[in-house]
This record gives sequence, structure tokens and C-alpha cells, in this order.
Amino acid sequence: MLKAVIFDIDGVLLDSFEANLKFFQDLMIRTGYRPPTREEFPPIFHLSMMDAIRVLTNSVNEEEIKKIWEMGRSREVPYNVGLLSVPEGAEDVMEELSKKFSLGIVTSRQRGSIYEAPQLAKLKKYFQCAVCYEDTARHKPEPEPLLFAANILAVQPSECVYIGDVENDVRAAKAAGMKVIIYSKNILPEADVCTASFRQLPSLIATL
Repeated sequence: MLKAVIFDIDGVLLDSFEANLKFFQDLMIRTGYRPPTREEFPPIFHLSMMDAIRVLTNSVNEEEIKKIWEMGRSREVPYNVGLLSVPEGAEDVMEELSKKFSLGIVTSRQRGSIYEAPQLAKLKKYFQCAVCYEDTARHKPEPEPLLFAANILAVQPSECVYIGDVENDVRAAKAAGMKVIIYSKNILPEADVCTASFRQLPSLIATL
């Protein structure tokens, strides 16, 4: 029986593609590298900031990568939260789910950026945990962040469902022994369920 629902942020709780694209374009320009185009950005979108910087700079100089990462982490290069939005009906869904399940977050974001969007900060009261990049040595598609969240929520991995939007989320959830729902217009056959409607999540979770 499911006892916990764990959410990704980027692409799930937040529509952040435009904000992330603008941020990395500005970060690369500021540090003297070529900014990614809109067409180049999708494969980078779900990477952690550190890994995205490695790809965008094509650098093996860890000191340089760490310096650029710090500029992003500290928001020395601003991040436009005005470009972010939450799914329609997000608060209704959280309120409904919170009556039956423990809720958590697992994200590749840094801790300081988890609730920087005012729209998501309004939902903070519904979550019992938020696992971020700094919390684990390994990151998705490794299962470690999801297992860490299950431990905090005091449930077994088999009692959890992870809500993600890309293949890495499916791989991480399966490796952790969790159910996985993909919230996306894209169909991923390996997922237990796929949906493009956030409002459908409670009814879909009930079928697992």
C-alpha cells in the first residue's frame, strides 16, 4: 500500500524551462562561454547545475567549474522567478493528497533554490521533506536521493510513488524500488503511469 508521494520540481511542480534557459544563457555569457540555444537546451534541462556547467563549458578544470557554479548558486547571476509557474490546480492536488499520504520532494536543485519561486513557496506546508543536490553524494538516475527521502518519511521504498517527467526519473524510481508516474506530454513506456494532467494525479495514484 502506498504511503508517500514524492515530487520532482523542474518539469513537475514548476514549469521552469524558460527560467532555466535564460539563467544558463546569462551564466555562460557572464563567464565568457557560448550560451546554449533553445534547441540545444532540452538535454541539459534536467541536469544538476554542476553537470550542466560541465556540459556547457566543455571544461575539465574543476576549479573553473566550481567558480561558475558558485556564481549560479549565490545568484550573482540572477534567476528570473517571474518566468516560473506551477501546474493548474497544484494546491488542490496537494491538499487532497496530503490527507492520505506523506508528501516529499526530490530535486537536483540546490537547497536555496527549492522554494525561491513564490508559487512553490505557497505549497511548502504540504511537504514533510525536500531532498536536494547537497543531500546525497550520488544523484538521479541513481536511487540514493529517493531512498534518502523514503528514510526521512519513515516509509519503505515500495510504499512510495515518485512523480517525475523524464527517463532519469523512471530509472531512479525503479532502482529505488518505487512506483513512478510521469507527468509529461511524452509517453515513457517504462513508467507505471503517464499523464499530461496534474489534476489527474490523485485518481491515478489510487490505481497503483
